[in-house]
Amino acid sequence: MKLVFILSAPAREENIGAAARAIKTMGISELRLISPLCDPLGERARATAHGSLDILEQAGIFESLQEAKADLSMLIGTAAKKRNIREDRHPVDALPEILLAKKDLLHTVGVAFGGEESGLSNRELDLCDLLTTIPMVRPYPSLNLAQAVMVYAAALSKVTLELARKKPRPATADELNIVREKALQVLSDVNIPAGHIIHRRIMERLMLLGKDDMHLFHSFCKYYQKKK
Repeated sequence: MKLVFILSAPAREENIGAAARAIKTMGISELRLISPLCDPLGERARATAHGSLDILEQAGIFESLQEAKADLSMLIGTAAKKRNIREDRHPVDALPEILLAKKDLLHTVGVAFGGEESGLSNRELDLCDLLTTIPMVRPYPSLNLAQAVMVYAAALSKVTLELARKKPRPATADELNIVREKALQVLSDVNIPAGHIIHRRIMERLMLLGKDDMHLFHSFCKYYQKKK
């Protein structure tokens, strides 16, 4: 499993450079930028990156979050404000347990952050499989983009340290995407549309299943397909 950090429409060079430094310090080597509003290789970005120029120079540039997430097994969204009382927002410190429970099922996991002014848009949040937040005693003054990236990178260092202890193994089929596709087919068969709250809740809860439960759902889908 590989972790990727994604910044959508970052506006300040300093935040991009600081984000590169933060993720490299915590063992994460890939940064993706969506339509940056400043020069990600500018002088201020390079100055704050300090020792992480390789992250900046290799950062992928994308036009949309949809494009940036194309190869991801899971996309985690970050949000300070709750949009819907029915949706779950998991605290950042819960992420290591969620990810390590299914580390053999995931190839690449993205963590997406919005721009400095308003964060991820509602449309971008709808593209995410899980929504997460940083619990704060007071919402204001809020953390800036670089600080939020550092908090997530530090929390996820539990994942990178655990994975570093494991010997690399050849990549296998992306089981999580297979399970996701089967769940979407079942929902379609019972006429629950993608925009329905039940559809979103089921897909969100699916991302929280552990490895054994994933395999159980996979087995259920095999029997379901035979009965169609």
